[in-house]
Amino acid sequence: MRSDSSIQWSAYPALCVAGAFALGIVGASRLVAASFFLWLGGVGGGLALFVGMQWWDRTRLVTLAPLGRTFAVMLVMCAAGGARHAAYEARSPRGLAPAAEKSRNAVSVQGAITNAPQQTEEATRFVLETDTLFGPRDTAAVDGQVRATLKPSPWANAAPSFPKLHQGDMVRLHGSLRRPSGRRNPGGFDYSAYLSRRGICCTLYVDTPDHVIVLGNRRGALQDALVSVRGHIRRQIARYVPSGEGRAVLRALLLGDRSRITDAQRDRFAKTGLMHLLAVSGLHVFLVGMVLYTLLRPFLMRFRLRWRTVEVVRAVVTVFVLSIYMLLTGGRPSVVRAVVMATLFIGGIFFQRSAHPLNTLGSAALVLLAVRPPMLFDAGFQLSMAAVAGIVALNPRFREGVPEQYRNSASLDWLVSTGTASAAAILGTAPVLLYHFGWVSAAGLFLNMIGIPCTGLALTSAIVTVTMGGVWTAAAASFGSAADLFLQGLLATSRYGADWFSWAGIRMSTPDFWKLGALGAGLVAIAQWPRPRLRWRWVIASSLFLTVAVWGSVVGPGARPTLDLVFFDVGQGDAALLKTPSGRHVLVDTGPRSPSGAAAEFTVLPFLEQQGIQRLDLVVVSHSDQDHLGGVPTLLREVQVGRLVHNGYLVDTELYDETRRLLDQEDIPHQAARRGDTLRLGASVRARVLSPPDHDNFGGENDASVVLRVQYGHVDVLLPGDIERIAEQDLVRTYGENLGGHVVKVPHHGSETSSHPEFVHLVGDPGRTHAVVSAGRSTRYDMPSEKVIRRWQERSEQVHSISKKGAVWIRTDGKEVWQARWK
Repeated sequence: MRSDSSIQWSAYPALCVAGAFALGIVGASRLVAASFFLWLGGVGGGLALFVGMQWWDRTRLVTLAPLGRTFAVMLVMCAAGGARHAAYEARSPRGLAPAAEKSRNAVSVQGAITNAPQQTEEATRFVLETDTLFGPRDTAAVDGQVRATLKPSPWANAAPSFPKLHQGDMVRLHGSLRRPSGRRNPGGFDYSAYLSRRGICCTLYVDTPDHVIVLGNRRGALQDALVSVRGHIRRQIARYVPSGEGRAVLRALLLGDRSRITDAQRDRFAKTGLMHLLAVSGLHVFLVGMVLYTLLRPFLMRFRLRWRTVEVVRAVVTVFVLSIYMLLTGGRPSVVRAVVMATLFIGGIFFQRSAHPLNTLGSAALVLLAVRPPMLFDAGFQLSMAAVAGIVALNPRFREGVPEQYRNSASLDWLVSTGTASAAAILGTAPVLLYHFGWVSAAGLFLNMIGIPCTGLALTSAIVTVTMGGVWTAAAASFGSAADLFLQGLLATSRYGADWFSWAGIRMSTPDFWKLGALGAGLVAIAQWPRPRLRWRWVIASSLFLTVAVWGSVVGPGARPTLDLVFFDVGQGDAALLKTPSGRHVLVDTGPRSPSGAAAEFTVLPFLEQQGIQRLDLVVVSHSDQDHLGGVPTLLREVQVGRLVHNGYLVDTELYDETRRLLDQEDIPHQAARRGDTLRLGASVRARVLSPPDHDNFGGENDASVVLRVQYGHVDVLLPGDIERIAEQDLVRTYGENLGGHVVKVPHHGSETSSHPEFVHLVGDPGRTHAVVSAGRSTRYDMPSEKVIRRWQERSEQVHSISKKGAVWIRTDGKEVWQARWK
């Protein structure tokens, strides 16, 4: 097939077969009740249909047998995908997950480390294939993979030193075994699904070196060699690469170890469309393997070998080097996909059989999904496949549109090729990025022209450094410095690109099927541009999708102006965001802060980023306890804040002093709120301050909480902070029956010291009130009280427990109140 010919999807059987296999995986993930044997029956039915079509074709002169055979093959592959997923997800009778669900105290497990441990200054992380569980009374044989973290307690006086661990080591660990939690907040990360797609059922945290016992190892010759090579690479990087940032990036490029890449660096690479340069991907496989494959031919020809001998030697050497590189980097989906595609490409050259990249891509996808079916739902797998498909299908169309005079020299042609390939990859991955992350950056179109050469030169220099290290010190040092120089250029590209091109992108706060469908149909239309009939069909389909998306936002249920209240799951603390119909954003309390960080960093900030919220018009801190004030310093550093309101009570804590200092540095207005104050939150939303009253010594810190009553239309929202008996009685005396609310945050996380019967009776209404209990899942604080919950259940239409189901999203149009679904 010519490189400028149009894409004809039916011409690529491997791609169609992989698509059918993936469809079966999707079906099995949705139809959980369908067993392995039911899917196996589907395979049998497809085979029977194929045989019937063969018989029909032989007995009739004109038949639809070819179409029937195609359908039969697709049915077989679809059912095979469902059967493979059902078998993969089948629970083992010795599974570790049930034991983790029952576990309350620390337990001991034994097993082998399956991957190269990633070690940072704070922690060591690895995957443990368990075989034994040591209970308090007996020992059981178990199956299951555990994500183990060796990290000293944040309250430890001195950081202890854990044993040095390697892939293949047999270890016994004693720690907290848990099932990972799912997504607890909108915009948050679903850690449970992430681990499940990798076959990991549980997490284990160990905080003491004495609880780590190395029993030996199960390494074979290959694993021993991999451990030695990894150690050699790490030593050479540490010895010859001058900067810490350069060493961290090189560990990511050569070993797939991104544990030393900071969150800020990851964020910059993601926002500039350069993340594929930081993650080991097909580009790196090309630089490592295909360049070697090309250079080996003239080198081997010098030995006057026959053509077939040269092809055999360079094919075997290249595939071997790529396989070692794949193992060194941990077998990431993008690397496996690239290695499989490179192997098929090399095999095609050797056997003199042409293979279109889309067919090769389908073969690679089929291999990956057959090994681990849940990989289909992994964003990394989808991005890897979409990037290659975009380059193959769209890049020829873009090159056709470039005038010939811009390609009449090698340098210009390289610039054009880089630009069109970057554009094709960005557009190809745009639907995936918008669906998973709500953001796609167009800055990579320009920045890749700098980033790709920097990465290629850095990787080449690093390989020479690692090869020469210990053999020729001067050469290793020179190439190590060169690699560091190129990496500094890459890091500077991401840093300045994030500053200068932060505007260059498309944002989608929530996945919209119709918009994504319009984008996908438009991309297919571009790929089919040389074929007018198909082109215009897809253009019409894209227009229809876009029309439905536009009119759906105008006349659909989401078109009404609403007041949204998002009560975040911040553990044992409070944080609630109000989104007004006029587009203002108010955050009431900010969650706790612990030695491991502020909860707002992992709950509030991801939601703000997903929704494209760059400014908080108002932050209200009900009182200065750390579980309400803890996230303020983090938010002040990361988000624009219009002003801050607090209760005016001074406290002598480091957190309070840090907050005051940051407010003064950023010149953010802040003031104390008192009863009778009104906070204007737009034309239709008003917040009245009900407490504290304007006099000193009003109870303790909790009773002095700022109490807000937010009014939108006929709906009232009561946010009482952590008030207790004194403040509740004061509110009852002052406002009486006017305290009633349609949405109420239960005071003080449902503690027995709050929510006294008279207060609950006046505030709640069995036919209209939605009560939200903000408390952590830990039972250490005995919150919420069962007695208090029953009290609110008697006076509410519904009681929402954050500790059980995660964040609660309440929405009102000023007349009705309902719970919005975000999971």
